[in-house]
Amino acid sequence: METISLKDSNYFSKLMLNYINQDKNLKDFYNLFPTKENYIKQAQNKLENYKNREILVDQISKQLNHLDLSEKQQNNLQKLREKNTVTITTGHQLNLFTGPIFFFYKILQVIKACEELNKEQSEINFVPMFWMATEDHDFEEINHFKFGDRIIHWEKEFGGPVGRLSTDGLQKVFDSFLSLIPNGKKKTELQNLIEASYLSNDNLTDATRKLVHLLFKDHGLLMIDGDDKELKKVMIPTFEEELIESTSFKKVIPQNEKLEQLGYSIQVNPREINLFYINQNNSRERIVEQNGTYFVNNTSIKFSKEEIVADLHQNPDKFSPNVILRPLYQETILPNVAYVGGGGEMAYWLQLKEMFNQFEVDFPLLVLRNSLLIRTEKQHEKQQKLDLSNEDLFSNSLAITKKRSINSSEIAPKLPELEEELKSIFDRLEHLSSLTESSFADMIQAQRTKQLKGFEKIKQRLVHAEVKKNEDLLKRIEQLLNDLSQQNGLQERVKNFADFDYINVQYFIDFIEDSLRPFDFEFIINTLKEEL
Repeated sequence: METISLKDSNYFSKLMLNYINQDKNLKDFYNLFPTKENYIKQAQNKLENYKNREILVDQISKQLNHLDLSEKQQNNLQKLREKNTVTITTGHQLNLFTGPIFFFYKILQVIKACEELNKEQSEINFVPMFWMATEDHDFEEINHFKFGDRIIHWEKEFGGPVGRLSTDGLQKVFDSFLSLIPNGKKKTELQNLIEASYLSNDNLTDATRKLVHLLFKDHGLLMIDGDDKELKKVMIPTFEEELIESTSFKKVIPQNEKLEQLGYSIQVNPREINLFYINQNNSRERIVEQNGTYFVNNTSIKFSKEEIVADLHQNPDKFSPNVILRPLYQETILPNVAYVGGGGEMAYWLQLKEMFNQFEVDFPLLVLRNSLLIRTEKQHEKQQKLDLSNEDLFSNSLAITKKRSINSSEIAPKLPELEEELKSIFDRLEHLSSLTESSFADMIQAQRTKQLKGFEKIKQRLVHAEVKKNEDLLKRIEQLLNDLSQQNGLQERVKNFADFDYINVQYFIDFIEDSLRPFDFEFIINTLKEEL
């Protein structure tokens, strides 16, 4: 296993690089930085303030009741009842068949962090938790995954919380997908996963929960669905304040302005009310207040202030937090100490600290998830034969070949010297022109500009010629990067877990877990060995 710096990967924002380097200008936007020691400190703080343990465990128990929990899951569920237990959490959309592979990295990082912290001390229990984004309504973001050069796509009309979506029609989608996989143990395992999850459950929440359970049950992972009336009862005071006072808007906007002043882009913008309303027909629409009347967007539903507050107290499950309030909901419900997420998630969490302070909820450690590039042994051998550095794997084939061609060229090293000679000639001509009329000086200056531009074209043509001379090298590098899904992006954002070369799914999961470093911030590169 090897690593490169996140900066050298060229795929991380200035905000994330500055955050992991603990830039002093960002310290006001988070509480504690996620060092291993601060996990313990944050846990001690959280345990002093946490009040919702009984209802949490009761509801998770009900949500997981139909699953055959592993011994580790049962132990973790029992530990959640104990007053010295906290969680480390990640969350994700209900992507079809998990979506891109980084889904696994997030979950396994949470699992491994808990395992390491539990081994090193016994004062506090750490339990891994997966928050299912069941209330998300952006079906277009989750209804597909990539396999090879194909997009496996689920066509369906729906506009509400995706977790309530019927799984009708998925049999045909997965039959088409499985037909692309050669017969063998891997295909059988994937087929069993699909049949036990998507084809044995009526809605996307239950299907995804079962899939996650089957993949990670032996690691003790617990899952939670926030689309739950009893859990939302805890949020009634918070949601009521949001409806009447627009508290999150008032607290997040100044944070956004401060981040913009520091030169960072804003990930999400708050609305004056950051709640949706879920109708009887399962549509999920924004709540908007105008002159004391509350409207549900794109419907005929409206309330007075007293009516919407009464509805909230009677039907809290109809009120759904958006991206601004969802983190607050999560951290109110869970005894959570750290949230593991990608760069985009971390960016919007950094906007929220003052809102958390206002609602008197502990702001968790923000942990940038590990990034991992997986290569096979054959791909590693090709990399070595092509003399490619690990950093080269994050470039593109043309850029690498250009650099290699120039470095090996006999002509290229001579060009800077010739360019300086050309400039020197025009320097001398300009000196002579100062002895005569100005029109001659103007002509010399015009010729200087023209000739230097022409020389620049000569350099570009040379690079093109040298690359053409190395066309075979270009093709071989291009092929390797394409095989890795690294040609113009990151493998982890493209490949699905079904797309990798392994026989046994659990072997592959163990390989990923072993690769991850939950308390480090580097880009990991590891070689997947062939199974015996």
